[in-house]
Amino acid sequence: MKNGQKTAIIAEKVNLQYDGYKMELPIQDIENRLWYADGQVCFLRGIPGMGKTRTALEYCNRHPESLYFYFQHLDTAFAPVIFSNRYPEIFGSCNDWQSFFSALKTYTKEKCPTIFFDRVGNLKVQDSFYTELGEFIKASSSYNVIFVGRPWDKIPLSCTDIEVESMTMPKIADLYSLKDETAAEIISLTAGIPALLSAYDLEKSFEENVRAMLRIDSVFYRLAPEWMNECFRTPESYNTLLYGMAQGKNRISELSAFSGYPKNKCDKYIKALMEHGLVRREDGKNGHSKYFPANNYLSLWYGALFTAVPNADGSFREETFRVFLDYFNRTVLKDFYRQLCIHWLKNNLNHKTSCYIHTDDLSNYDIEIGGVHFDFAAVTDTGYYAYFDSVLGEGLTSQLWKEIDFVTTQHRPFYKNEYYLLTVNRVPDSFWTLSKQYDNVHIIQRKTLFAEFKKDYNRIAHPKFVPSFVGRIHKNTKTAGAGRFRHPLIFLMCFWGGRF
Repeated sequence: MKNGQKTAIIAEKVNLQYDGYKMELPIQDIENRLWYADGQVCFLRGIPGMGKTRTALEYCNRHPESLYFYFQHLDTAFAPVIFSNRYPEIFGSCNDWQSFFSALKTYTKEKCPTIFFDRVGNLKVQDSFYTELGEFIKASSSYNVIFVGRPWDKIPLSCTDIEVESMTMPKIADLYSLKDETAAEIISLTAGIPALLSAYDLEKSFEENVRAMLRIDSVFYRLAPEWMNECFRTPESYNTLLYGMAQGKNRISELSAFSGYPKNKCDKYIKALMEHGLVRREDGKNGHSKYFPANNYLSLWYGALFTAVPNADGSFREETFRVFLDYFNRTVLKDFYRQLCIHWLKNNLNHKTSCYIHTDDLSNYDIEIGGVHFDFAAVTDTGYYAYFDSVLGEGLTSQLWKEIDFVTTQHRPFYKNEYYLLTVNRVPDSFWTLSKQYDNVHIIQRKTLFAEFKKDYNRIAHPKFVPSFVGRIHKNTKTAGAGRFRHPLIFLMCFWGGRF
């Protein structure tokens, strides 16, 4: 890895409870990356809840020569005294950074440690810590320095970024042998954040897990406000904008009207929220940007918990539980399944067309024709219409098809249209009959959506590459009886001179 290069670690092993066994954090991934690193200074970074500190501590447990220093709540000038007390056999009684790094230089002559500096966001660029560390790096070589912090922390030294990323739905389904639908619910609830996944118990139902999380002392409830308090001295104004986004006010003009803030103030606050990983931007039609909470967890928290009042014992009323589940199903989980539908459409539509359809063109999405909403519509010589049935429990209906048929045949005959009905619900028999009767009506079921969504992951995680001619060889050798190349592997070894 070269200086300035960014790599990624998927936080794939988290404390998701499963039969009482807790999976490990991705220590091995970090070990492998450090082993092959050209640059010796790295920045392990990620949003709150990603398990960075626990990863660093566990790494030090496995490698006793490593050192760990935590800057949270410490004055930078006083930190060398605290750090020296942690490792007195190495640092003695250092009281400034110059003597601290001098002692560290002596230690690295005997050992080759990995040195973690955690919560570096509290440091100022001009602090003497960075000056003395820079001199230490120039004078020594037998070490690895790893800063641990947030993506928005500023490191004034050249370093390799190691990005800790959240879990994905295919990964969690594979790692814990879950049904796709179960993995989709868990990822939609937790956004794949390890701190939230660690609170999820697979031995309990989804509803039971939600009830356990709807308490003011749960990590699910505390993570969002702690994140906000860490980033902003007065988070109230920022909370208002996030709440508005969760309520469907996603443009600057809508957020301004919702909050009462001037547009320029909204723009300034949103930029700050984006910088701290709390908001994401999507380019909308005609160049109008839309803003959303950065992940599913934040959408849920601001959409269903922000205004909820807890009981005296820290729990929430049954009404809050019902509101939470309704928001989850109709907004968060719906959006997850909608993304599955879009993914399938982009990867498959042009395989079935005689001309190229621009599936990346935002103007083709969310089209209303004659009062009927289509998730995708594009017209060339043929009309291409896609409808996403992405809310669990709703489903396709005969009335819906009548409306689709009516509005799409006003200016073009039925046979000149292609219809794609993507659904996460059970397909009614009448629709199967329709798709068998007309070859321009295509029904894509939930299992097909999941299979397409997981294809890239499975290609990497479970490679099954076999040269096409091996099957033919194997078939021929089975019928050939005894012979030198009865087993295809033996044939390949001989073909390549016994070397791979």
